[in-house]
Amino acid sequence: MNFCLFDKAGASLQITTDIASHSFEAITCSPHADGFTVLNALGIKSMSKAELEAACAETTLRDEVCVLPARVSSRWRVLLTPTLRTMDSGSRVAATRLMKDLLRAAQAPEVEARTLLITHFAHISAYPQQHVLGILDALKSAAGESHGCLTLVGIEFRSEHVHLFEADALESLAS
Repeated sequence: MNFCLFDKAGASLQITTDIASHSFEAITCSPHADGFTVLNALGIKSMSKAELEAACAETTLRDEVCVLPARVSSRWRVLLTPTLRTMDSGSRVAATRLMKDLLRAAQAPEVEARTLLITHFAHISAYPQQHVLGILDALKSAAGESHGCLTLVGIEFRSEHVHLFEADALESLAS
């Protein structure tokens, strides 16, 4: 399903869960360099394991988005976004803050992404409603300002969570 937000200048930002139908210039993933993770699936060869682990540690320590060097992927600009470890109501505020940080990073001069894919929810077993609501809060807030050159945000979910996201997005974006 696709949702559309308009900023104060009338520019549209499409939000989609139909990620297979789109291509993305930037991708954000959790800062986990060990095991089967989205970050490892990217096949980053231009950074040593130690450099990648250091970037992950820095992202987690600072609790802010990290833009990896352009050389790490010929396909995407890779952004690391800290993982929220709790699903309590306070995590909504944290998710809003991180999403605003992510939107700024995606628009930074060294990235300037028109399209952004969020992969954090692709493999988690419980639907992260507070995190999703925080993301939607940040997207609505950005609509009151400017999306910059960003035109599309794709959010990857497990198939059984897509309808929950769509319900949350319909309710949140309608208000």
